[in-house]
Order: sequence, then C-alpha cells, then structure tokens
Amino acid sequence: MGEIVLGMSVAHTPRIAYPEKAGPVFQDLIAAMRRAGETLRSIKPDAVVLASAHWVTSFNLYADSSARHRGTLTAMECPDLLRAIPYDFAGDPDLAAAIAEHGRSHGLPVVACAEPTYVLDYGTVIALRYLLADSGIPVVPVSSCLASNVDESAKFGQSIRAAVIAGKKRVVMISSAAFAHNLVRGPEKWPTPEEQAIDKHLIDLLLPGGRLATAKALLPGFAARAKYEMGGRPLATLLGALTDDYRGELYGYGPSSGSGNPVMVFRADPRSMAA
Repeated sequence: MGEIVLGMSVAHTPRIAYPEKAGPVFQDLIAAMRRAGETLRSIKPDAVVLASAHWVTSFNLYADSSARHRGTLTAMECPDLLRAIPYDFAGDPDLAAAIAEHGRSHGLPVVACAEPTYVLDYGTVIALRYLLADSGIPVVPVSSCLASNVDESAKFGQSIRAAVIAGKKRVVMISSAAFAHNLVRGPEKWPTPEEQAIDKHLIDLLLPGGRLATAKALLPGFAARAKYEMGGRPLATLLGALTDDYRGELYGYGPSSGSGNPVMVFRADPRSMAA
C-alpha cells in the first residue's frame, strides 16, 4: 500500500528564483524553502506530486505523464525576471496515469498528458529547484482548473490520495501557491493587516493544536476574503490529499508584491497512527 509521507505548501515568487539577487525581505523565505528541500530529500520519497497555481487549465484537470520534464522556461508573467531557465526533472508516467484513472473514478475530468512541447510553469520550476535540486526524485505536476471550485479541487486531492494508496509508492504532495494574493506593485510589500490576520488564522488551524478538518471547511471563505492565489485551488488539492490527522509545521512566511507566502510541512500525527 502506498502512502503520502509528507505534505508541503511552498512558495514560488520570482523574487526567490535567484537567491544571490534577492533583497533582505526575501531571505527568511529563501531559508525556509531551502529547509523544506532538505526535509523532502532526507525522507527519500519515491515521487512527488505538485499542484501549481501557474499551471492553469480551462476545463480538464491534468496530470503530466512525461517520463522526463526537460525544457527552458521563460515566464510569460515576467519574461525579464524569469528568462531562459533550463530545467530537467524525472517524471513518473505510471503515477500520473493512476492519478488520472482515480480522478475519473471520482467523477472528475482528469487527463494524463505527455506533450513534449509543453513548458513547465514557473510555480513548478522555481519550487522544484529548491525542493528536488539534483536528487533525481520523480515529479508529477498537476494542474489547477478554472472550471473547478475549491470543493472540486479538494476532491481532486482526495482522488490523488486514493491513487497513491492503491500503489506502493511513498509520495510527497505539494501545493505551490501563495495564501493572500491581492497583488500590488512593489516586491517588498506585505499583505494588508487584515489579509495577514486571515493567513495567520488558517495557519494556526493547520499547526499542532489546530484542526485540519476545520481548515478545510473554512478555506473557501478565507480564499475569497484574502484573494488566495488561484482561488485557493492548489491549496485545496493539497489539503484534500491529507487526512485530518496531519499537522503542519511553519518553516517561514514572507511577502512578495502584497502576497503572503507560507512554507509549511505536514506530517501525520504519530499519536493517531499509534491509535
């Protein structure tokens, strides 16, 4: 039986793509991402599944079933900041196919697709450069769908968990997305005090002593009030893939152009596993 051994909510702001060029306000976020990468690689998972806020699809949900993700990224959102970035990550066609199969069995329009001309988005590439480095751990990128609401995105996460459990692999599930995301000009700017309070409320629910089930129930409201990135869909996919006994650890929280970017790692509560 397979297992989701770790969940992660991570950052991908372009300002952390080149650590040596990042300003002081981003250093805590960079340190948190580096620590998250060390944590992930230390457990040696068989694969990771990453839901990015920047792989935006219209009607279908997708799982990238490429055997190799190799290409050069220039981000359409900021081609001057993120240009000609080479990437090369292993893929997992079998896991992607299982995700699509189980998604359809849950009544979702999930398609496994291996298109050699497709270029990975920067929410995927920046996060994986920190998390996977040169580890060779395979990754299955999955999309965020405009036709899905937060509830359907959570259902997609549940189907991903079902696909993992049906196999034999130890998998890390990742959301690459900001929380508050009411963007403004000025990379060093934080979310408003109200938006930061909403983020803190949700983070507190995800920490030990909180209730992940309550966080799941309140996410649609939080996402609407603080304009969560991609409407909270990638985060909902992550939380849907985790059972309610998972608890988060906050590695860091930083700004970028008015957005709030937590880096969190989720593990199953060992007390519930012992029970």
